[in-house]
Amino acid sequence: MNMDNRPVLVLSGGAARGVAHLGVLAAMEERGIRPQAIVATSAGALAGALYASWDCTTARPLALVRELTPRRILRFAFSRRGIFSGERISELLDEALPRKRFEELPVPLHAVATNWSRRTLETLSEGEIAPAVAASSALPPLFTPVTIGGMDYLDGGVLSILPAREARRLYPDRPVIAVDVNVYPGEKGREGSRFRENWWTMATGPLWLSVARASLLERSFADMTILVPTGRHPLFSLSSIEEIYEIGYSVALEFFRRKEKEGHSFGSSLQE
Repeated sequence: MNMDNRPVLVLSGGAARGVAHLGVLAAMEERGIRPQAIVATSAGALAGALYASWDCTTARPLALVRELTPRRILRFAFSRRGIFSGERISELLDEALPRKRFEELPVPLHAVATNWSRRTLETLSEGEIAPAVAASSALPPLFTPVTIGGMDYLDGGVLSILPAREARRLYPDRPVIAVDVNVYPGEKGREGSRFRENWWTMATGPLWLSVARASLLERSFADMTILVPTGRHPLFSLSSIEEIYEIGYSVALEFFRRKEKEGHSFGSSLQE
């Protein structure tokens, strides 16, 4: 088997929408496709860490996500730097991951985070997984920064919601497939859907729209993009995770079936 045919998978941020990444990975698992590496931001890094740590499978990671509740995830920080503790995500991940270090994973995982101390984008791929992925997921101003090696880190989505450019830098000669879970049905954008506006949507909507526009530029660095239309689902609601998962699974299954009919070969770890 030509190992170079296995894709480098880029997983976007997206909070609760990130459960769709597990659906995408489940579809790949079903078709015997194992990524060559995973480059991911925020919720994508969470999904990628669970998948890789559980030997590139999705059943147990999905079960763990189904057990999550706001009470388990959120711990008040009593800090001027954020409402909830960013370290809580690290604690939950440490409990959930059977493999604790990047070096133990069967596929390389690169968690993209914002180094707030230096105001730069950084990729974390060595040492302990839990704090690195928590750092990649510390969305301001909800979560406090996560400190690693004396540096403060925030959500990677601050600078790269879909880190396809970083994937291309790390793997310049490998096929890159980007998965964007912040797509609105029909790519019509927020104006094509019906939202009940309030102070929160008015405060975050313009910022999120600019982030979504930035992801369009990032897609150009990927060879292929899987557009997962979960954009109408609230970012921070766990009540829709079953539907979000199914959307990711069905879209990815159709994508890989279509690409294989077109003659694309993605390799298979099951044939090694």
